[in-house]
Amino acid sequence: MHRSEVRDRTSCLDCGGEVSSSRDRAFVVGESGVLCLECSARRGGSYDELHDHWDRAPNLEGLGVSDAERSRIWKSKGELP
Repeated sequence: MHRSEVRDRTSCLDCGGEVSSSRDRAFVVGESGVLCLECSARRGGSYDELHDHWDRAPNLEGLGVSDAERSRIWKSKGELP
């Protein structure tokens, strides 16, 4: 495995599963990490495959994400906290 592939991998904040930022449809939670597609959808997130973006942010309760970071994420997605 190449070093760049190792740097590309992280763990989902919810289930702990391995996520590749370059290949998987993960919801980026700022500096805190990522949620895999399955956990994001289970938490109410909605991904638009056609336009390759998140339509609705998943619920981040219980993941240790600060209120300030949560607010920045929602504002960047055009949603209210």
